[in-house]
Amino acid sequence: MRIYTVHELSGAPVDGDGIVLVHEGFSWPALFAPLIWLVYQRLWLALLLYAVATSVLMSAAGAIFNDTAIVIIAFAVQFGFAVFANDVRRWTLALRGYDEAGVVTGRNLVEAEREFFRHWQGPSRPAPRSMAVARTAAPGGGAVWPRRPLAADHGPIGLFPNAGA
Repeated sequence: MRIYTVHELSGAPVDGDGIVLVHEGFSWPALFAPLIWLVYQRLWLALLLYAVATSVLMSAAGAIFNDTAIVIIAFAVQFGFAVFANDVRRWTLALRGYDEAGVVTGRNLVEAEREFFRHWQGPSRPAPRSMAVARTAAPGGGAVWPRRPLAADHGPIGLFPNAGA
């Protein structure tokens, strides 16, 4: 079973937007392609810090050590980043205003999401007044965030009619 931490944006809508699950532990994609992983996760500040730190460290190592030691140091930096990559993602979510809502387990991300939403009681904190107004009254009449279709919007599933029809 894998462990995921659940992060909720303050005032997340009831449809589940604003909920992010982050895997706990080692990140294999971050080991093999840390820069691509950071771009994919849209962690721009972490990308900048990683690029600056590794370039300074490798420049200093190049001036002090031989080529074999530089390769070992580079691998150690990548391995260390892969160990803490998901923690960097949690830190960035916290900077964006997400609160840790809990911990959930599952064989994969989809199963963990199902387990979380099965027991979810709704947003833990109501949206700030300014955010609630922005969601309901967007300029141009449209929603600020795209609305997920409700189950009733899909029509009947298979041979089963809608409830109450």
